[in-house]
Amino acid sequence: MSAPLTATGPLLRFTARRDRIKLGIWVGALFIFVPYMMTAYQTIFATPEDLAPLAAMLANPSLTLFTGPGYGLRDIDPATLEHQVIFASVYWLYMLIMVGLMNVMLVSRHTRLEEQTGRAELVRAAPVGRMAPLASTLILALIANLLVGGLTAGSLIAYGSDATSSLLIGTATAGFGLLFAGVTTVTSQFTAFSSGGSGMAGAVLAAAFVVRGVGDMAAGPDAYGTWISWLSPFAWAQQTAPFVLDRWWPAALLYAGAAVFIGIGVVLASRRDLGSGLVQPRRGRSTAPAWLRSPLTLAWRIQRTQTTWWLVGLALAGLMYGSFTPAMVEGVDALPDLFNQLMGGVEGALDGYLTLTVTMMRVTVAIYVVIAWQRVASEETDGRAEPVLATDVRPWAWLAGHAVVIGVASILMLLVTGTIAGVFGGMIDGEWGLVPDTIVASLAGIPAVLVVLGLAMALHSLAPRLVGIAWIPVIAGGLIEVFGDLMQLPNWARQISPFEHTPSMPAEEFTLAPFLVQAAVAAALAAVALWRIGRRDIPGH
Repeated sequence: MSAPLTATGPLLRFTARRDRIKLGIWVGALFIFVPYMMTAYQTIFATPEDLAPLAAMLANPSLTLFTGPGYGLRDIDPATLEHQVIFASVYWLYMLIMVGLMNVMLVSRHTRLEEQTGRAELVRAAPVGRMAPLASTLILALIANLLVGGLTAGSLIAYGSDATSSLLIGTATAGFGLLFAGVTTVTSQFTAFSSGGSGMAGAVLAAAFVVRGVGDMAAGPDAYGTWISWLSPFAWAQQTAPFVLDRWWPAALLYAGAAVFIGIGVVLASRRDLGSGLVQPRRGRSTAPAWLRSPLTLAWRIQRTQTTWWLVGLALAGLMYGSFTPAMVEGVDALPDLFNQLMGGVEGALDGYLTLTVTMMRVTVAIYVVIAWQRVASEETDGRAEPVLATDVRPWAWLAGHAVVIGVASILMLLVTGTIAGVFGGMIDGEWGLVPDTIVASLAGIPAVLVVLGLAMALHSLAPRLVGIAWIPVIAGGLIEVFGDLMQLPNWARQISPFEHTPSMPAEEFTLAPFLVQAAVAAALAAVALWRIGRRDIPGH
């Protein structure tokens, strides 16, 4: 019998090799985040005098729900205000969210998903210790988090930041990631499915964000958090107050929590059978219900959980952007000219901010479309589509079912976020006419989102592995729409964005021609996909 950790080293090398691209993208994106934010803010807010109005705006207690306790934003001399304080007080929070997600996906992918697909059983048939797969995954997570933390600290130091504060941010970032690696280690033991384990870990991450936000907002203008805040690991990181107080002891809570969760996860993993969960799934029906007997309803059954969470998340994002509306409109005249340019000028600040909000929601919905269609591609590559298509279901009908579900969900998301943004905009001076204007602005982006959907469909019809190419116009388009004016990109470069031809409402008037052209392009791409899918082998390689 093998020792529990036998072959951990070879498994670690194997796991790292398999994950070198996905994990490399995660680490690279997180590494770029710091230089990007520091460069952008040093360009837009060149002096402490430029930063002071932004700091005053962000110090509003109602905004701490989405930023953090705000150390250094209220009680610091404006003449000594630095870009690093803005980063640590506001944008570091969103970097922590991404680090948490990286670890949730990493641990779930290499533990529960391996068991779910049967690959873990093949590995364990060799002289491999019972705990070696989990140990190799956790070691890889440790390396990845230390790398992210080290690169974050190094980037801050390279931009002239205090070394001690930079190392504190790097240490807390790595500790936060390890904590959620531990959380996912525990949640993955409860269910036999990777989606369930990662979903529970993601719910813990979301709950931690909400608890921290409620606690910080309840503190009011004279305090930095309440006891409620300290129930969340986000507070353990943010309460280190880098560049202001430099407290190390809250970061220790992250590592202690990580050790506790990892320990619990190891114990639970050692007491269950391979491939099973501690909570046994309920037995399903012996036959499918009547409503689940068409390609359309099957597509909804496959997409419904992911789509529901995206809808909830986008509604919360709409609330977040909406809650910023009064502060942005009231304080825009004190911000630098470049920021005013992004907002559309002082006189059109409200319309400009609502336009920016609608644009961000449009890009986010396009991201949902690509992720949702990658789920469709996995249905084929993982062999689940083949039994369906062995019946009288035609390939084009199977593809069309998913397209209809994702398309309708996208329209609903645009409608919900536009309504929320319009309501918050209407609260300012009672301009309730902005509500229908903002809803129409959101719906005007439907063809642009459907172009992304049509592109993903067309790529899938050629080969499922090509769907990832659809990320290029979405990511490039998002950057162009938000920062194209600031970077003074030439007009030909802006044409890469599928959102560039959408009317910038409500700041601009609606124009029908671009709407119709984009709709025609989307329809043509979808038609090509439906024609092509029936003329290749399933699964496609």
